[in-house]
Amino acid sequence: MVRTLPLAISLAGLDAQPSTAEAGGPRGLVRWAAELGYRGLQLDASMPGMRPRELDRSGRRDLAALLRREQLAFGGVDLWIPPAHFADPARADRAVSAVVQAIELAAELGALLSVRGPSVSLTLPVAPIPGARDGLAAAGERWGTRIADHRWPLPSDPAGPIGVGIDPATIVLAGADPVSLLSTLRPPPFAARLSDIAASGRVEVGTGVGRLDVALYEAALVTAGFVGVLVVDLRGVRDPAAVAATTLARLGHPGGG
Repeated sequence: MVRTLPLAISLAGLDAQPSTAEAGGPRGLVRWAAELGYRGLQLDASMPGMRPRELDRSGRRDLAALLRREQLAFGGVDLWIPPAHFADPARADRAVSAVVQAIELAAELGALLSVRGPSVSLTLPVAPIPGARDGLAAAGERWGTRIADHRWPLPSDPAGPIGVGIDPATIVLAGADPVSLLSTLRPPPFAARLSDIAASGRVEVGTGVGRLDVALYEAALVTAGFVGVLVVDLRGVRDPAAVAATTLARLGHPGGG
């Protein structure tokens, strides 16, 4: 198929690292993604070795240098904290603090790699505890980092540094159509995933098993004004490392594949 948006891969969901990357840990995963042929990488801020508190200034410079050396665009940072934590007074402070650290990490890597307005992808509840959303928005403003909220229903009033993140599998599961939603979405989404779902759960995209028309979805994103990378989301699929390879081989990317 003819592609427009470059494909990035998220490290979220790779709980069992592919054998080629095991020896190198998270940085081995970076090299593995580049060897597969992906154009960009979405980091997982919950992955050991990639957690913001584990990466000092030197570690962040080394990570940025590795991404540059492997010619991988920095897509942003994932932090999939359970949404209920932001609504629980006993857990909200810790959840907000973790996101703020991810925001800082995204900003520093973005500065090192000349990426304007990097994003942190997460899922917020409809009603977080008072002050949580304002605290995240303030951190996003301070660091120049965008926050892509992938919740459903989609946020009705995205503003400032907190905007919409699109996850087709979540939308389809709710009985809605991501293509139709994108035609009405203003402003454009801050982040877009590539995911699909069937009766059995999340499945590899592009196989015909799931319900997402990838070509129509990508066209709708472009028409809506989205200009970022399309992030292959491996969460919940069987054998995610194998799916990472076959997805890229099946869908390709601009200029090749």
